[in-house]
Amino acid sequence: MTSTIDPETRLGRLVRENPEFAPVFESLGIDYCCGGDVALERACEESDLQLESVLERLEDARSADPAETTPESLSALVDDVVETHHDYLRDELPSLERVVRKVARVHGDGHPELREIESEFLDLREEVTHHIADEEENVFPELVALDGAESLAPDDEERIREAVDHLESEHDAAASGLERIWALSDDYAVPDDACTSYRNMLDRLQMLEEDMHLHVHKENNVLFPEAEELLAAE
Repeated sequence: MTSTIDPETRLGRLVRENPEFAPVFESLGIDYCCGGDVALERACEESDLQLESVLERLEDARSADPAETTPESLSALVDDVVETHHDYLRDELPSLERVVRKVARVHGDGHPELREIESEFLDLREEVTHHIADEEENVFPELVALDGAESLAPDDEERIREAVDHLESEHDAAASGLERIWALSDDYAVPDDACTSYRNMLDRLQMLEEDMHLHVHKENNVLFPEAEELLAAE
């Protein structure tokens, strides 16, 4: 199979132009969000994956059912992030916390890793809750304003760039927390003695991780680069 995908293309750009690639990278364990600046070929090498096999899967995904394209304007991008991901987190995190606490309490003696998962999740919830509030209250309004701004003072440009850098560092921290939960759960493996709540917790933690990956991708590889282009044009 001859692929039209350039192996030197960065992962973030690939998913930006082909959102249907995200589930493929997710299933292969390829970091396309915080690792969006890495070229596909290098990512395959680092993950010990055959490039041709990955290219074939990507081509199959593209031809099967192309996903809806990502919005381009800053205003539309911000709306998409808030409505698709922030609202999901506001609903899911408190509910999932109750399940994580319950499972750790009931099964913690037989599965001591659950108490570590609980601790990691509680830290993650606190950080993410603060993070999305900071974005919506302080940073996103600045980015939306860029769409119609005629000019910005140098201090304003620097403040926006510093805010974006800070958000990206928090994305890295959240990704590390999710990775620790993934490792502690042995890739969300279901133990033989797992009850319904235990299985539900693992399913929802995996869904949280996948949603966070797409969420961070939209910000790191789409929203923030678009904002930088407008700032550079200033």
